Parts: sequence; C-alpha cells; structure tokens
Amino acid sequence: MLILFWASAAIVCYVYFGYPLLLGLGFLGRRRGIRRGTTRPLVSFIIAAHNEECVIEEKVRTILASDYPREQMEVLIGSDGSSDGTEEIVRKFQTGGIGLVSFLQQQGKSAMQNRLVAAASGEILVFTDADSSLAPDALGSLLENFADPSVGIATSHPRYANESETNIAENESIYFRYDGWLREQESVRGLLAMASGPLFAMRRSLWQPLDPNLGDDFVLPLQVAEAGLRNVLDSRVKVAMPLAQNRADTMLRMKERIVSKDLRGLLTHHELLNPWKHGALAIGLWSHKLLRWFIPFFLLCLVASNLMLLGRPFFRGIFLLQAVFYAVALVGFILRNRAVRFPWSVPFSFCLVNFAALLGTLRCLSGKTSGQWKPVRKHSAAA
Repeated sequence: MLILFWASAAIVCYVYFGYPLLLGLGFLGRRRGIRRGTTRPLVSFIIAAHNEECVIEEKVRTILASDYPREQMEVLIGSDGSSDGTEEIVRKFQTGGIGLVSFLQQQGKSAMQNRLVAAASGEILVFTDADSSLAPDALGSLLENFADPSVGIATSHPRYANESETNIAENESIYFRYDGWLREQESVRGLLAMASGPLFAMRRSLWQPLDPNLGDDFVLPLQVAEAGLRNVLDSRVKVAMPLAQNRADTMLRMKERIVSKDLRGLLTHHELLNPWKHGALAIGLWSHKLLRWFIPFFLLCLVASNLMLLGRPFFRGIFLLQAVFYAVALVGFILRNRAVRFPWSVPFSFCLVNFAALLGTLRCLSGKTSGQWKPVRKHSAAA
C-alpha cells in the first residue's frame, strides 16, 4: 500500500507540476528557432459543417475579409447531412468562389474532411472550425511558418470569447492557458504533437486520409511527427471561439469524446511512445497525453491506498485533505448551475475533467467509438 500510494502521488504530481518544470528548465531539449518568411502559396480552407446555420455566414465573411490574396485562397465547405439552413447560406457565396460539398446523410467530420481534401487543389490545407473567428492577418501569419522546410503543421492557440460566462467556462479558460503554455514550450523544443482544431494548416504533401473514428487535430500532427517534421504553435495568430460546452453535462460529453478518440489515435501510432526511438517527443506524449488521461485511475489508487494506511497519523492527515477536496467538489456538483466563485469552483471542475477522462479511456479500451459528431453551439447548449 505504501508503494501504491507514493507511486500514484508521484505520477499525479509529475503530470501537473514535474513535466511543466522539466519543460521550463530546458531538460527536454533546447529552444529551436523557426525560419519564418513571407510566402503566398495556394491554400485550401477545409470546413466541415453540420447544422451550422447560426455561425457559417459569419465564418465565410471572416475568411473573405482576410488580408491574404483572394486569388490564392480556395474555400471548401462540406455540409455533413445538415438539416437546417447551412447549405442555403453557403450557396449565397458560391459566386464568390466558395465551394460546397454536400452529404445527404451524416457521415462524420473525418469522412467529410477526406471528401473535401480530395476536391482541394491547394499546396497548403487550412483546417478551421465553423464557429471560430479569424483575425484578418491570421492566415498570412500562420503561413509564414512554412518558409521553414522543417515545418509540417502550423497551428494557432485560440482563446475563448466567453470565458467568464459560467464557472465551468472560467475554469476551462484557466486550464486552457496552462495547457497553451505547455504547447508553446513543446513547440519551441520540437516536441509538439497536437494542433488546435479552430485553426491549423499543414502541407498537402503530408496528408493521409483520416480514419472516420479519429480526429484531425491530433492524428495529423502525429503523422507529421512520424515523418520527421515539426508541429509548431504560432502565438501571434489570433483566433476567437465560443465555449458552447459551458455547462457540466456538455463539458463532460465533450471531454469524454475527445479523450476517447485521441487515445485511439495515439494507440494507432503507438511507436511514437518509444523514448529510445523518439526521445523527448515520446516523453512529451507520455506526460502531456497518456499519463494525464489515466490520472483518474491514479487518483482512485491514492484514495484506496490511503484508506489502508489510516493507522499512521501522517496518512490520516493526507486522507483528511483528500476528503475536504472531494467534499468541496461535491458541493460544487450540487451547486453546478449557480454562481460559485473561484477558487471554490476548481475542485468540481477538476473532478469533472478527470471523470470524463475515466469514461473516455474506458470507452476507448472497450473498443467503443466516440460517437457521431454533433457540434454543440450556444443556441443549442442553452436549450
């Protein structure tokens, strides 16, 4: 029980504090610069949409407002079995060079992206979500990274436009900034192996069709890493998006789905987890992804082993701290639809995220898929 307790505590502390410390102190590699330069290749925007009538027009307008040369942009929008007015809105822009590919029945986001890329002609593929808003200089800044031949994917680090709307949104924004710092540190050291779904770009030559059960923003960066090229995060690129999953139930479903599909994607590329072959990149994947997804199992081991060690005063004190933390989380759950101030809302958000990770890992390991892609937007989140 002593070994189980201290091993579990060590892994939890390492994931949240030790790994960031190793990154910050440079123990996992030196900083590597990027040779940026002005480049104007033909780019193809890939936008998969399912019932996006509330956001798709604004999305198209922000792309058309880009300061990137219009003749060097191709915009392809895929309607994945939309039953609302999405297609009618997109058709209004078709005379302006906006392409529409329609599926009568919903096939899933990855299947839609495969269809769109097959129809694309750009040298650079730009993946972006329908509800994200791009600054006019976002595309040009992102593409500057491809002047460096070692770069395979360039990604943004978006911000939430409604971070103070609910306690869930506020705590997710705090975590988002922490995770963004980790990604920046990984990026400058050549260890980044993930992208941001709201906006990222990749070389067309590196594209491989997506498995329908895997996500683009994790599997494509893994493929780039396997090819020996870099995934880089450009913090200059401004992207805003609403956090529609700003309530406990929608946040739980979103996190469970993400963990399930990303764990499936990592297991598909499990050779990247070999530190003897991939060095610090493998350590980053173990630390930032795999171990973090399994944190709830280590938290359960902490509680169980602590219960078996209550005969010692030190462990009685540790158990009391755990009990208080989870009691505050329980109160947060009971009051989840009311205004609970920071930091009292943190224990509930922490438990919510880790419960989602528990469900997501179990879903993946049991062989179940992460379910059909159904974007949640603000109008439907409040329903």
